[in-house]
Amino acid sequence: MGEGTERASNFLPRLDQAPRSNAEVDRSVITITAPASVAADQFRALYFRLERLKQVRPLKLLAITSAVAGEGKTLTAVNLALAAARANADRRVLLVDADLRRGQVAELLGFRRTPGLKELLEDEVEIGYALRRFQGERLVVVPCGATSTEPTGALASQGMRKLLESVRAHFDEVYLDVPPVLPFADAAIVGGLADGVLLVIRANHTPARHVRQAVETLAGAPIVGCVLNRLEPVDAGYRGWKEPRVR
Repeated sequence: MGEGTERASNFLPRLDQAPRSNAEVDRSVITITAPASVAADQFRALYFRLERLKQVRPLKLLAITSAVAGEGKTLTAVNLALAAARANADRRVLLVDADLRRGQVAELLGFRRTPGLKELLEDEVEIGYALRRFQGERLVVVPCGATSTEPTGALASQGMRKLLESVRAHFDEVYLDVPPVLPFADAAIVGGLADGVLLVIRANHTPARHVRQAVETLAGAPIVGCVLNRLEPVDAGYRGWKEPRVR
């Protein structure tokens, strides 16, 4: 990382490519497209549970991952980060797409994906050029950038460590979307640098053995809990609840 990364002024987004309307945001980003839904409320509930946890342990950098692909880790990271930004107008919230293999944060939010984390770690741009501010919200996003040829090496680099040290100093909350645990070493690497790891599990889909293997693979990383995704809601007298819930 260059010296410019350390200057506070570089943490002001220079590329404001936020979508002009919610129509450009993927409909699965329910904290934006369906904020009154039960599913959106579950993301807010998850956020406030994590807030309570911060009373007993530091949790500024939170990595979100899953055992395997297709469990909803990226949707969880995006919706959780947006819930955080909306819950606290005085906090600076950052979402980093650290999935250098098949990152999807930019596509979900209607951003261009480059320049992003890949270009940052290769010293191609200063951090201000990799930041996007979302629709005037307190949420700032670093997309994944171009596909990396050496994603594990990039995430294990000294540059990644320095970047995380810098964002710790300039943001109040940082959410990291990282690749699934079992196929790659990436999640264990980033999880070891974070204050906490949240494991997303798809209800009635992810085999229990995969969850156990993921927890074992993350040994040493600070796992703070699990999100049970796509769980059928309990019928408490309301009808028409079709959105996936987060537990």
